[in-house]
Amino acid sequence: MSQRVASFSSMTVVSLIVCRYARKHLSSADSSLLGEVQSAMCLLAFSPDTECPPYKKLFDPVRWDDLVRQFRQDNFALHQLNGQSLLSVTLQAGLSALKTSQCYQEEQQNIDCPVCVKPLNHLARPLPFAPFTQSRLICHASNTRMNEHNPPMVLPNGYVYGRDALFAMAASSNGVITCPRTKERFQRKDAEKVYIM
Repeated sequence: MSQRVASFSSMTVVSLIVCRYARKHLSSADSSLLGEVQSAMCLLAFSPDTECPPYKKLFDPVRWDDLVRQFRQDNFALHQLNGQSLLSVTLQAGLSALKTSQCYQEEQQNIDCPVCVKPLNHLARPLPFAPFTQSRLICHASNTRMNEHNPPMVLPNGYVYGRDALFAMAASSNGVITCPRTKERFQRKDAEKVYIM
């Protein structure tokens, strides 16, 4: 019983000190904050295990996470810092210049494209697609660029590959080309040149 009396008297002393401080420093506070100040002052009358809904919410341990988040935001604003790391911002700037819709289609991904790599693919997800004014054709079989030196060739099944990759396949298997996607087999003469306008 004497411990309860001692604990109650020490709480009363602390409460009186807090009330004096509030009268002195918070009485001239902005009137829009008056409700929050009054709620905080009422916490002196309740214990942390209270069942009273408005005050139970104020004692909730999750509010510490909110306080940490708010402190970080205010600290960043005070020191004019960005909430994201400089590395992340720099990576996103580079990835946004390379991102295409094919980077998110499993069968269309290019192993040499940084956006197609899993961790960077996740980092680039919220970024816009890069505005390409000229298309670049990449051979799915060899991951090389198709141009006038390596023209695109279409197989009878409709898939397009670079001439160099098809001729290399044909040379290694007695003139037979195996489609890398469907595994169908064709003769080298069945591949036709594609003209792009």
